[in-house]
Order: sequence, then structure tokens, then C-alpha cells
Amino acid sequence: MANLDDIVAVRDLSANTISKMTNPQLKRALTTVLGAERREEPSNSVLLDELRFLREEMAEMKKLKQEVAHLSDGLEKAYKIIHNQQLFLEKLDSKERRCNLVMTGLLEDPDEIGETDKEKVVKVLEAASYPDAVQTENWEMKRLGRENEHHKRPLLITVENQEKRDGVLRVAKNLKNVRGSLSTIYIKKDLHPAVRKEYARLRTREREEREKPVNVGANITYDRKDRVLLRDGVVID
Repeated sequence: MANLDDIVAVRDLSANTISKMTNPQLKRALTTVLGAERREEPSNSVLLDELRFLREEMAEMKKLKQEVAHLSDGLEKAYKIIHNQQLFLEKLDSKERRCNLVMTGLLEDPDEIGETDKEKVVKVLEAASYPDAVQTENWEMKRLGRENEHHKRPLLITVENQEKRDGVLRVAKNLKNVRGSLSTIYIKKDLHPAVRKEYARLRTREREEREKPVNVGANITYDRKDRVLLRDGVVID
């Protein structure tokens, strides 16, 4: 028979051995096991210390959570203020540009379209089926950016009023159906460089998101007004 005072020996007893043990032997073995378990259990003071530590940790985590929530609220408010200020400034900038157009793809040198920028603009608008007689006497035109070897800097055009500008924009899409070099000319609104850059970034992100396998079947679009990227109506950028 194994040493019933040795916890290791008691724990190693087989079921067959235990079934053959007398009551005093079983009582002795059980006493050994219970005594070992009591020795292995931490004291009440240790348990209280651990409980106190856990409570302190939980209180600290709660405090940190509250601070994070407070910071998040502050950041959200700051974002809204900055966003509203940005929209206000952009509205002011848009008012200053409301009579402006930008024409791209137009060669600076004389070509088959015309000798001067004004002659070329007239030909372009006629090709786009602009409904009114094109009178450019009061229009201001200037090339944007530094001169380069391509000689196709964007042409900034300032017309008399916003109604005239919108009329040009309505027929601009007709140029894609025109034959020859006129089909490579584009007319668009004059936007602040930062806004153009953000539109370009969102278009790139839209293309990237649509190419992701996880987005197959999802509706990926970007909102030009709020300048956000959406997946099934949820903002993701």
C-alpha cells in the first residue's frame, strides 16, 4: 500500500486500489488530500489584496474610459467647427469663382481651331452647340500655371455672369461626340485647388474600394457635396 500521508502517492492511486481500501485508509487518504488543498489555497489576506487591486484597476479603467469619451466629444465638436468654417470659406471662394470656367486640352499655339485663345473658345462652343451667339468681347482669359513643353496649359475663362457660365457647362458634354481634336477638350467649373485635390483623392479611393473582393456587390460612391466616400450608404472615408 502506498504512503497515505504523501499527497503525490495518494493522487496516483488507481481506481482498483481505492476500491480495495478500508474505511480508515480512505479517511486517511481523504485527510491528506484536503490538507494539501488547504495549503495550496491562498490566504484570505492574499485574496483581499488581489480583490483590492482588481477594484483599483477597474476604477482606473473606468476613469480612462470617461477621459477617452470626453476627448472624443471634444474632437467631434472641433471637427464640426472646422468643417463648418471650411464650408463657409469654400462658399465665399465659390462666389468669387461663380463666373469662371476652366478649359483643358486646348493648344496654346495657333492651330486648325484658331489663331488666338478667343478664336479657339468660339470654335469650341460652336462645336458644342452653344445655343446663343458666342460674344467673347467681355470675357477674360488667361492660361494657368507655368509654361511647359506641351503648350496645353488650362485656360481660365471668366464670363459675364453665373447664368452664362452654367449655359456653357450644360453643352460642354457635347464635345465628346465631336470629331477630331475638339473631342479631347473639356470644360468644367473653376474650383479651389484644395477641393479639386480632394475630389481626385475620393475618386481614387472609390476606384480602390470597388476593386476590393470584399466589396463585390456593394454600392461604392462618393458624395460630391459632403465629400465623403460611402459603402451602401455608410461613410467609410
